[in-house]
Amino acid sequence: MTEARMPDNPASTSTSTIDMLRELMQEIAGYVRDLMRMFLIEVGEKSRSMRYLAAMGGAAALLGLFSFAFLSGALIGAIAYGLDSWRWALLIVGVGYGVIALLLLVTLAHALQGGLLSFEHTKRHLRADAEWVKHKLAS
Repeated sequence: MTEARMPDNPASTSTSTIDMLRELMQEIAGYVRDLMRMFLIEVGEKSRSMRYLAAMGGAAALLGLFSFAFLSGALIGAIAYGLDSWRWALLIVGVGYGVIALLLLVTLAHALQGGLLSFEHTKRHLRADAEWVKHKLAS
C-alpha cells in the first residue's frame, strides 16, 4: 500500500498558488482594460456623428424657434379675429402645440428604443467571451 506523500516544502505549494492567483488577477485586469478601451473607441465613433447631428439640430432649433414665434403670433391673431377673443385663440393654439409635442416625443422614444444608444460591438464581444469561458469550464 502506498502512502500519500506530503510535499517536502509546503511553502513552495502556497507560493505557486499565490503566483497563479497573481497571474489570474493580471489577466482579469488586462481583460477589463481591453474592454474599456473597446467601449471608449465605440463611444468615440458614435460621438463624432452625434456632435455633427447636434450642431445641425441646434441650428434647426434656432431657426425653428423664430419661425414658431412668428407663425404662432399670426395664427393666434387670425383665430382671435374670427372668434373676437384672444383667450380662446390662445387655448386652441396651445392645445394644438401640445398634441404635436406628444407626437414628437413618441417618435423620439421609438428612435431611442431602436438602439441609438446601444453599443452592439461591445455587447457582442462580451457574449462571445462569456461563451468561451463557459466552454472552457465545461471541458
